[in-house]
Amino acid sequence: QQGRGSSQGERSADPLRAAERTAMPHYPDELEYSEKYHDDRYEYRHVILTRVIAKEMLKITQANRLLEEDEWRRIGVQQSRG
Repeated sequence: QQGRGSSQGERSADPLRAAERTAMPHYPDELEYSEKYHDDRYEYRHVILTRVIAKEMLKITQANRLLEEDEWRRIGVQQSRG
């Protein structure tokens, strides 16, 4: 019975996981910046990239690392909104 209950729980969670995997990313027309936040050492900001800039980022990183500062600046991302 335990295995049976587990599979039912897994089955009900699977559609959610599948939806998360297939969800279309949001690509804004312009870069979108979060508010700045920080810890004891660094200042942070999340940026939502346009489709064109996201493709350029993937070419640079091969989708396996974060951009270095000179790289994100080169593709048009700024730490300040201007």
